[in-house]
Amino acid sequence: MWGSPFSQAQILHLMKTEFARSRRHGLPLAVGVFNVDRLRSLIDLYGAELRDAVREAVSKMMMEGTRSSDFVGTVSDDRYVLLMPHTDVPQAQVAAERVRARFADLTIRARGQELALALSGGVATIADKETLFFDTLLSQAEIALDWAQRGGGNQVVTFSRERFSSEEGPAPTDTKQGPPRQVGES
Repeated sequence: MWGSPFSQAQILHLMKTEFARSRRHGLPLAVGVFNVDRLRSLIDLYGAELRDAVREAVSKMMMEGTRSSDFVGTVSDDRYVLLMPHTDVPQAQVAAERVRARFADLTIRARGQELALALSGGVATIADKETLFFDTLLSQAEIALDWAQRGGGNQVVTFSRERFSSEEGPAPTDTKQGPPRQVGES
């Protein structure tokens, strides 16, 4: 029996505990957040049957395909979390890619049709003392997931501060208003 993933409250509690342990002992910790590409649109077409089939298949696949020391949970109806204690960036990338590849091998049916579905993932890790809060780590993984989906989906992307800084640069200026006025101009 494969069990079921932790609920949102449970996985967040586990994440908070593992985050504190990681920071206290200087151990690496990784979080992966996964989402089936275009799932909400497909649920509109195929209904709740598809949502239930995906939820069951993804939960089972993740529970069976991860280490016993990892924690699998959900943070919403369509997002899955993989909490990986003692896992650095390269190991997290391999684990997340393995989850994505295993999903590609699943057969999911809705209304008698086999659907070609893809999974995207975002990974964030702490191997240092820079990340101060566990929810920051989760947010970073969700940002990486967004990058993966905006990049076409069916891929795993790892969060990097450099990419985040370059994408979050200064807001674009509105050129329709003309040049800024100097102090004293009317």
